[in-house]
Amino acid sequence: MDKLDLLNIALRIESTGYEGYAQLAEKTTAKMKKFFTHLASQEREHYETFKTIFQKIEKNEETKSWGDLEALGYWQSYAQIAIFPKIANNKVPDTMREAVDAAIDSEKESIIFYNGIKEYFENKEEIQKIIKEEQKHLMDLLTLPEAMV
Repeated sequence: MDKLDLLNIALRIESTGYEGYAQLAEKTTAKMKKFFTHLASQEREHYETFKTIFQKIEKNEETKSWGDLEALGYWQSYAQIAIFPKIANNKVPDTMREAVDAAIDSEKESIIFYNGIKEYFENKEEIQKIIKEEQKHLMDLLTLPEAMV
């Protein structure tokens, strides 16, 4: 377990988030289409940020001998138990309510994961920016008017 493993998890989370929001955008119209297209775009940006961090570490840093291996194992286990089962099914839920609820769960889990791993990285600001955007996604999803869901 090293930084690259944690970043691979983050890349998978963001890639799945992009795909899910893009699929929801295709299934909706008007305001909801714009909303989900915006979320998909931000997930793509997050993916690119994590990819850049990954490439910098892969190029410039020894990744095998650092950090608290027990804590790193915890975050890998957390992803395996709490995140991956929820994102493993790429199928868009049948109802908008189910889709929004699944998106809320995914956003919450990614916030927890990113908050937990950011301490292991030099440039915490990049990850903190993603966390703030994920928190905004969560609030936007939680405050969608019921008529839109």
